[in-house]
Amino acid sequence: MSAQRGIYPDESEVMGDWQAVLSATKHHLHWLRGQLRTKPRGEPAPAERSDNALGRLAQAIGAGADVLAVQDAAAAAALEVSDDLIAARAEVAAIALMAARVVVRNPRPRIPGRSHLRRVMQELAQIAEADVRRCGLGGLADLAAGGPAALDDGLSMVPVAAARWERAHASVRPETVLTRDLRSTTAQLRTVGGSLWHVASQLLSSPSAGLDPDQRCGLGELRSVLRDFESSAGGVERAWRRRLSDLSGLSESPGEAAYLDLMRAVDGVLRDDRGLRAPHGLVPDRRAAVRLIDAVDEVLWSAEQVCRHQLDTVRWLIGAGRLFVPRHEAVHADIYYLRRPTGGSRPLQAKWVLTHNAGCFDELAADLDESADRLKAASRVARGLAGTSALSRRTAETVARIPQRCVGDSYRIEDPGQEFADLVR
Repeated sequence: MSAQRGIYPDESEVMGDWQAVLSATKHHLHWLRGQLRTKPRGEPAPAERSDNALGRLAQAIGAGADVLAVQDAAAAAALEVSDDLIAARAEVAAIALMAARVVVRNPRPRIPGRSHLRRVMQELAQIAEADVRRCGLGGLADLAAGGPAALDDGLSMVPVAAARWERAHASVRPETVLTRDLRSTTAQLRTVGGSLWHVASQLLSSPSAGLDPDQRCGLGELRSVLRDFESSAGGVERAWRRRLSDLSGLSESPGEAAYLDLMRAVDGVLRDDRGLRAPHGLVPDRRAAVRLIDAVDEVLWSAEQVCRHQLDTVRWLIGAGRLFVPRHEAVHADIYYLRRPTGGSRPLQAKWVLTHNAGCFDELAADLDESADRLKAASRVARGLAGTSALSRRTAETVARIPQRCVGDSYRIEDPGQEFADLVR
């Protein structure tokens, strides 16, 4: 999100994070049987890990190198196609080149390493332009953790974007979450729930949907449950005004970026140039109605998992004492906060206090539990409508992945420090 907005929080860390990107790019190109002639000015310390835009990009490029480091039979076969290797090297170089342009925009012209950066950019540009075929990665694309699917229209993009939204939230550890992220997640869930309520209403209003009585009854129940969810989620949103870990600001979590992609896909289905589509335009026939119900089922499943992840995160934050509570509310749960200093002076006391007392969060916890239960009920109704009630679905779980050692002698993975979610959806 910072890279998209052209913002870098600390200019003094720009070159350090750029060295991490360059080092990860060099290792990635090594696995693609390429190399950079311009060597990095210095290898970043293994213990250092930046959460800034370029630091996260370095981690992503390194994770891609870890996939190639497995060296299984599929990777070995894909790495034998010369044209695919050139295309893959061009993609990696193009990504690194975008990061270099972020560094170039740094307003300090005398920053050390700028001449080295210019030389690297010229070499990366040559590698990026080497793919004259311009027709994709071929067999190497199948090595990606989430290979691109053949999608024929905008509606097919909605379940894919919903799954990515779910995985993005599952990849975030609770200790890195701020209340601005939790507020954003609540707003995301409310917007998604409202969009699904609108889809259910349009399905019921369309005369060409061809719904049978059971389906109409199920859609009516779905609308009712989503309305109840909106009520409980509104209570969660109000609670975030009195339970804080940070000041107001924009969320830059991976879930926020994935949510924006999801809503673009949803808006592409629900809207046209003149605004919201009419019921007969959105649901022209029974086949479109069936596909919309399937999409609602997929999105609701992802929304339920995102809500459950938020609930688990809040429980962790409460147990760790990471949330501030107004003092006048904390005294209702613990008389300790009523104590005042004795003596001749009474210094000012903070109006907000940190606490891990679960009694201070009864209202928030109740609204979160109710929201999760409402989304679970809505997902169960949608599964019944889509006929997927008997299917087993797994969730995206956060795991630590330790890649194998590189088989070559020139490069060893000792402590890559890469941790990301297992894509099991």
